[in-house]
Amino acid sequence: MTTDTLPVVASDQNDGGPASPRRWFVLALALAVLTYSMMQTMLLPVLPALQSALHTDGIGVSWILTAYLLSGAVAAPVLGSFGDRFGHRRMLLIAMGVFVAGSVVAAVAPNLSVILIGRVLQGASTASFPLALAIVGTHLAGDARRSATGWLSGTVGLGAGLALVIGGIIASLAPWQVLFWVGAVFGAASMLLVAISVPSHAVHGQACVDFAGIGLLAALLVGVLLVVSQASSWGITSPGIITSAVVAVLAGIALFVVERRVPAPLLDLPVLWRPTIAIGNLLAVLLGFVPYLFYVGMPLLLQTPQPAGAGMGPQATGWVMFPGTIVAFIGGRFASVLMRRMRSAWVSALAMALIAVGAVGIALWPHDLTANILFYAVMGLGAGIGTTVVADLIAQGSEPHELGGLLGVNGVLRTVGSSFGAPIAMLIIAGGSGVGGFVALFLVAALASILGVVLSMCLRSGSRTRGE
Repeated sequence: MTTDTLPVVASDQNDGGPASPRRWFVLALALAVLTYSMMQTMLLPVLPALQSALHTDGIGVSWILTAYLLSGAVAAPVLGSFGDRFGHRRMLLIAMGVFVAGSVVAAVAPNLSVILIGRVLQGASTASFPLALAIVGTHLAGDARRSATGWLSGTVGLGAGLALVIGGIIASLAPWQVLFWVGAVFGAASMLLVAISVPSHAVHGQACVDFAGIGLLAALLVGVLLVVSQASSWGITSPGIITSAVVAVLAGIALFVVERRVPAPLLDLPVLWRPTIAIGNLLAVLLGFVPYLFYVGMPLLLQTPQPAGAGMGPQATGWVMFPGTIVAFIGGRFASVLMRRMRSAWVSALAMALIAVGAVGIALWPHDLTANILFYAVMGLGAGIGTTVVADLIAQGSEPHELGGLLGVNGVLRTVGSSFGAPIAMLIIAGGSGVGGFVALFLVAALASILGVVLSMCLRSGSRTRGE
């Protein structure tokens, strides 16, 4: 396989070392991450309106979500790896610029096809989270890095939950195009703040771009995610699903062979097998999978007519779940405090245990609205802490020149976990009778969380945070 070599252009730093963070440094990065996380869920309240306006069916409108997912799954590791080679700040500005362009395309789109093009472009913003974490890892160390990581990790959950409420309000007052214009404004504002507040970091020498690895990784991820997201609508034995599965398997095998031979692989396999990195990635899958069981199950439980559910409307459901969103943000901030006082293994185990407690609580009292709010918030606290500690684990196990790519891979694995969460949740709920399906769903979530506790306790006790 041929790997093209490109020069890495040095930034405006003359000495090659990171400049001191400027005012609004963390705020600028958090706004970029907030923009990406909000666009994951902001369109959910307007999907019925989009289906009607675009004269399509449920499968067609679902591609508005799927296109963003597929694009982001490829963008995160690729742009994260490019950030390691060409500068994280530069790639973050490019990613958000592509997002703004996609938002404008979708806002003026006359049909579904053009909206999907816009959503693919918007998916580039998925790289904002690993790139922002890599920038933090470059410029900060120790407690300062953990605190900033907590802010960014909490912002992911905050944005996704906040967007459900904001999207519902905007949908009731304005046409669906306004949501894309809101995204464009947020994206442009984040670019301005990043350009002003985030210092550059010089990168010297040559860097090889693994185009073969990029292509194979894209084929692998798209194949897997198509199988997971479309099997229920296309049919598990349909030609599309079978073709996607075959492509994914072949691409995975080829990727394994290629990445062991190229001089600068997109996925450095020996690095991914480091114990801290490997366990952090497995925890990322669980932190994508288990909370998504809640995201699917809770609205259905709350909106299912009585006596099986609470019989609530969509907007009321959003407000019931909103406290959990706020607590998830607080959990991200609180994680940095915990990590100053406890081993990472114990903090990670605590996070997964909190998620398990939240799942068991809802399973025991599915008809109690107060219990639903309380235990969903407990889950949110665990998810917020878990997201932060996993990001810190990746930073502990990596070198500065590896951080962006490894965080991108970690983010993709969380996305893959989320992708499995939705169809599995629907399968479990459909397999039960009345409230029994929901009870089974949350018990599965509890068991998966306990697995996360066990994985957490396998972390090495002697690892110390880089930069301390």
